[in-house]
Amino acid sequence: MPFRIAHPVASVVGGAFMLCGLVWLGCGVTQMGATAADLARAQDQAAAGATTFAGECAKCHGSRGEGLAAAPALLGPGALPEYPRDTGGSSAPTFIDPQQLQIEMQARPAGAAWRDPFKNAQDLYNFTSTHMPMEHAGELKQGDYWAVVNFLLAAQGASLPAGGIGPANASSIPIPRR
Repeated sequence: MPFRIAHPVASVVGGAFMLCGLVWLGCGVTQMGATAADLARAQDQAAAGATTFAGECAKCHGSRGEGLAAAPALLGPGALPEYPRDTGGSSAPTFIDPQQLQIEMQARPAGAAWRDPFKNAQDLYNFTSTHMPMEHAGELKQGDYWAVVNFLLAAQGASLPAGGIGPANASSIPIPRR
């Protein structure tokens, strides 16, 4: 009789360990941020943007744009969504920083999203040139901001026009959704 009681418990425990192992393996192979091929393509098409990204953006957003701590993902699947996620300023939906939420609420009109939507390269430029890098927002040269926009969109799979993305064509270049 004791064997019959222990057997279902052992099966449940064993099954739980098996499930945890499969979830761990799944997490280990899930690509976060840009792939090596994405980064190589972007480096080829927008070398200046890759340099600026590495020096100014990667410390918060990760070297592959995967998002770190309170900085969201910029590259890879699900990055740069048209409308912001309700994440409290973090790439992890369960992380909520009350101070950050309060700052965001005070800085925006009542009922407005915490940022305008990202529909095209111009929207991305407007946001980055106004709010990034966080510790010295708006202080980079205009050309550096455009270079980063070119790099980000090339890494996301956009075909950059001859001469790159700039003020004359940015509104016509959609942000690729992956």
